[in-house]
Amino acid sequence: MNYKILSATAALVLTVTSCSEKYVVEGTTAQYIADGTVAYIKQFEPSTTDANFRAIDSCEILHGKFDMTGALDSSMMVILNMGTDNFPMILEPGKVTVSIANNVVKIEGTPLNDRLYRFLTKRDSLQLLFDDLPNRESLMYLDGFSQDEIAQELGAAELRLHDEVDRLETKFVIDNFDNPLGITWFLRLCYEAQAWYGFPTTTPQIDEIYGQAPLEFKQNRLVSAYMKQVDASPLDSDTETKDSDTETKESDDEPQESEP
Repeated sequence: MNYKILSATAALVLTVTSCSEKYVVEGTTAQYIADGTVAYIKQFEPSTTDANFRAIDSCEILHGKFDMTGALDSSMMVILNMGTDNFPMILEPGKVTVSIANNVVKIEGTPLNDRLYRFLTKRDSLQLLFDDLPNRESLMYLDGFSQDEIAQELGAAELRLHDEVDRLETKFVIDNFDNPLGITWFLRLCYEAQAWYGFPTTTPQIDEIYGQAPLEFKQNRLVSAYMKQVDASPLDSDTETKDSDTETKESDDEPQESEP
């Protein structure tokens, strides 16, 4: 499973803990990840596609196994990096077990990691349905359906899937307003919107989530910084200028009363 997209949008978000605690990460890997490969736990840097993030911990994979242990003041979203593979993970107090085999990744053992991978599993199942749409198109064509019939049915199916993904993501963020999962995925949506439109902006989904967010969530430095970029977007200024120009033009075009 490919979760590299998270690296473009994840956040350095902390949850409240009273004192320094201990994390343990133990993993087993399939043979395609060679012995001698170094496994890294890396902090995310928001709004970047560069995978060279700051390493928090590392160890060498030997006989298909690796383990890392350290002190932790607060939970955070991180990347588990092995070679060219990146997997999202919550670094939190407790023992995290990692299993990578046959293109299946399991990261579990702590509350937030269990929650994260339940969500990712559901989202991946919807993505598989997206990926199957071209196959459905070919089968419908072979079964004698017209292009209009195919476009209508698959178009409706695609809209339903988009709606399911949106509702799944929205609920996930709202349910996790108080921990790194919610802010991380919210920022992922924000930076996806920015990449798509070419400037910082929001979408109806982002607006729905932000409208329900508690004050502490909105005051997170990364969320606040992005929203300030949205407010300062040149598009808003351009739109206001265009609106002003339009009003001026309409005013100029109005017939003027002649003086007696």
